[in-house]
Amino acid sequence: MFYGYATGTFSARKIERATYESMPFHFLAGGLHPDHDPIANFRKTFLPELKDLFVHILLYAQEIGVLTLGNISLDGTKIHADASKSNAISYKHLLELDSQLRTEVDTLFALTEHAEQTEMPEGLVIADEIAFRHERLANLAKAKAV
Repeated sequence: MFYGYATGTFSARKIERATYESMPFHFLAGGLHPDHDPIANFRKTFLPELKDLFVHILLYAQEIGVLTLGNISLDGTKIHADASKSNAISYKHLLELDSQLRTEVDTLFALTEHAEQTEMPEGLVIADEIAFRHERLANLAKAKAV
């Protein structure tokens, strides 16, 4: 399930299909092909625990250097700032950003639940969005520690 989320496969039906068609899914499933119903029920039953585990997996991947995230630019303009908000931030604002990012992660996980019935909007890669927000959460945790 975590590999599916990390690669943008959120639907239980697509995860099931991927165990037949995709070698990484086939390997991680141990050659088994679970039905989509148990996958969806498992996700519904353990969603809070899955969110925490996903955060820990992303933080660990970032810590060991296997998680790389790129820059997102809407108009291509890059602005250098010595006193940027990411370097100079109040503790109160840091807590607000933390709660906002956690809310956004919850929203993205809610989108995965709807992936069963509908297709995702064009150009939206939820795995990238979740990874970006988890990187921000990790940076905020470091700032809190300082």
